[in-house]
Amino acid sequence: MPPVPRPDPLALGAAFALVFEKGRSPPSCPMPDDAGLLNRILDAAPNASPSACRDALVRVRRLSFDAVETGASFREGAYGSGADAKAAALADLEEKNPHFTETEYVTAFAVGLIWAGME
Repeated sequence: MPPVPRPDPLALGAAFALVFEKGRSPPSCPMPDDAGLLNRILDAAPNASPSACRDALVRVRRLSFDAVETGASFREGAYGSGADAKAAALADLEEKNPHFTETEYVTAFAVGLIWAGME
């Protein structure tokens, strides 16, 4: 499999903030406005191309869905127990969703646990 191209970091960070910090994605926002989200990402990353902003939103949405699945699996004990379980869950998120920061993986995991509890 070819390496995953590196996303625009500013666009990725803006998309991450909208989805994970401002709740602009399911399940906390059941009907997100993709056009509005893209405009907000473009505003936050004015040097990024529209396609880079769309790519960032797609990547963050994928991370959000994986975070919910990982959170549910973690709650069910699929990663074991204790600190090793959390590390394994974070490593799984990182493997499935490259190019985010360590802080973003930790945030995604914490939010994923919350969202998994909402389902």
